[in-house]
Amino acid sequence: MADKLDSYIENVKNLPATPTVMVRLVALFQQPDRDVDDIVNLMRQDPSLTAEVLRHSNSAYFGHDEPIVDVFEAITRVGFYEVYKTAVSKLGSQALQVPKGTSGADVEKLWRHSTATAVTSGVIARRVHEDEGLAFTAGLLHDVGKIVLALGEGAKYAVMMQEAGECGTALAGVEALVFGFGHPEVGGRLLAKWGLPEEISVPVLNHHKVCWVPPFERICAVISLGNIMAHDIDDGIPGKQNDSQEAIGAMRVLQLEEADLAALAEEAKADIARMAGSLGAAA
Repeated sequence: MADKLDSYIENVKNLPATPTVMVRLVALFQQPDRDVDDIVNLMRQDPSLTAEVLRHSNSAYFGHDEPIVDVFEAITRVGFYEVYKTAVSKLGSQALQVPKGTSGADVEKLWRHSTATAVTSGVIARRVHEDEGLAFTAGLLHDVGKIVLALGEGAKYAVMMQEAGECGTALAGVEALVFGFGHPEVGGRLLAKWGLPEEISVPVLNHHKVCWVPPFERICAVISLGNIMAHDIDDGIPGKQNDSQEAIGAMRVLQLEEADLAALAEEAKADIARMAGSLGAAA
């Protein structure tokens, strides 16, 4: 299957380039004794990334009396995780772009759902003591396989999404029947080829499964549940999919009850609204 996926990905035209800065940032974030100077120096290499971090750090939400003028100062005053989320969101938006006129994917809608899944996955991870940064990143990139299929199949994929629906296991099932693989497999393989860690690529690969195996069982459950809850938030009907097999499996693994999900959804909605205001749409 890996060879088949590699062959497919390599033949897709206009595929987003490897987000090298994101890969390096994630690697630095994973280090238990992470060096802030290394992170600051990495971000400073990208002026647009630096500008986005400063813009977000100076937003009204944080209410600073004095403006933040440097990435190091931003990390000190708003926190590393906040800066990390801003940076990954900016870099992720670039990875989820397609040329204008490409059929098969509503990029704006996909970006809104991706950021919602990232935020919700981070909120869940914090509650169940998993890594928030990795959960946020995996949530943000969980549907990157749809971008690949849209680029590779164009109008054919647009029709498929319209008929099968743009979310859930139904679309992935139709993709598998037509192509021999679905967007989770394509996305997981692309992230692995980019050099992102298994803690990110494996949950993306498995975000429509109903059971998972160690050592990634819990982070897979976080992303699967984050995706489900984000779709419910998108639809404006909290709890709509709580009785799905995916949700039930994830709740079992994470030892969460339905009442927990209601509280998590409220927290996620507040964070999503804040991010929408301070980060904006995909660049």
